[in-house]
Amino acid sequence: MTVAEARPAATVILMRAAENGFETFLMRRTATMRFAPGMYVFPGGRVDDGDFSGVDELTGYINCAVREVLEETGVVLPRHPNDLVFADHWVTPEFVPVRYSARFFLAKMPLGQSASSMSTETDVVTWISPVKALTETAAGRLPMLMPTFMVLKWLAEFDDMQDLIAVARSRRIKPQLPRPSRGADGTEVWSIVDADTGEILVANQPAPKLSELTGLRR
Repeated sequence: MTVAEARPAATVILMRAAENGFETFLMRRTATMRFAPGMYVFPGGRVDDGDFSGVDELTGYINCAVREVLEETGVVLPRHPNDLVFADHWVTPEFVPVRYSARFFLAKMPLGQSASSMSTETDVVTWISPVKALTETAAGRLPMLMPTFMVLKWLAEFDDMQDLIAVARSRRIKPQLPRPSRGADGTEVWSIVDADTGEILVANQPAPKLSELTGLRR
């Protein structure tokens, strides 16, 4: 099997305070998109060569994150690393022909701004708590890929944005790659492995329900 290169990308988990904890901003990709059609995602996109021009790697990803959020939501984010916190890293499965190596950043919604869909790539946007997002996903009303689901599952462990950010700053982040295999009884099982070393980080996961390319159930 020929494995496509995973293109570098940046994703932003926009957050705002809510009555009970905090909410995150999700966007639904249009049904015509080549990757993750009809899926709810955080704002973000592929890194451009210019994002890395004359800067270190982390700053390059931050440049991409700021640019993509502006293009997709109209929100102007600060570029300082203290304001965008590297929180997670996910890599598209190896059998998918369009692959990304996406860094996820936490960012507070700037005061006095509002977020909306500014791109033809998305058709629905929503602010929603991580807990409610997981509930809606389980009910089939908020389709998303495994990385988005797993990030929301982690976010749901926190009631306070500041606590979340503090933990993220000290979090040991590895590039997580979902990988399918067959169990002893022939059923499909998945592991999440370190994309660099192949180390199994999480074993015996159920198969994802949705396809990265079609948005349909597998």
